[in-house]
Amino acid sequence: MIKRLIKHGNSRAIVVDKSLLEAAGISENALFQISVNPSGGLVIQSIEDNKMDVFQENFEKLNKKHNQLMQNLADL
Repeated sequence: MIKRLIKHGNSRAIVVDKSLLEAAGISENALFQISVNPSGGLVIQSIEDNKMDVFQENFEKLNKKHNQLMQNLADL
């Protein structure tokens, strides 16, 4: 499917049809990871909510373990 960017405030957006989301099994509240392909273009990939939960848990553990280091870096 080919889509054109549309203006959305000062940004640009891609509208994804509801039928396409349903066909891919993606909810309307899904999270997406967007990265730049080294050879050019963007890569847009849906991620599962539970992966964000795991990321958040690991971030909190890391932050708790290295709290003083993080505070020192923030103070720089």
